[in-house]
Amino acid sequence: MTKIRMRTDGTFGAFDCPDAGQVAPRRSRSTTPLQALNLLNSPFMEQQAALFADRVKKDAGGQTEDLVSRAFRLAFGRAPSVEETADAKVLVEMHGLPALTRALLNANEFLFLF
Repeated sequence: MTKIRMRTDGTFGAFDCPDAGQVAPRRSRSTTPLQALNLLNSPFMEQQAALFADRVKKDAGGQTEDLVSRAFRLAFGRAPSVEETADAKVLVEMHGLPALTRALLNANEFLFLF
C-alpha cells in the first residue's frame, strides 16, 4: 500500500502501520481490541462487505440459502454447515446480505491461516 508521510491511516493505523516518516520503517507486532473493532466498523471494511455482497448476489441469485452458500464458498472455500446456514439466513433476513458478508470477512476462519 502506498503511504503518504506524516498522515495517519484510518484503516491500518490500528494494525501497527509503520511510521512513514522513517527511511526504513519497521512494523511492531501487537494484537489489540481496537484492531478487531476497526475491522468490524471501518468504512473500508463496510465498503468491502458491500462489494462482496454485490458479487454474491450476482453469482447466486435471489434465494437466501443460495446467497449464504455462495458467500461461504467465496470466503472460506467450503459449504456452510446446516447450523451456519440457519444462523446466516436469519442474519440476512433481519439485517441484509452485507451484514453477513461483513461477519464472514471478520471471522477467524477468514482472517487467520491455521
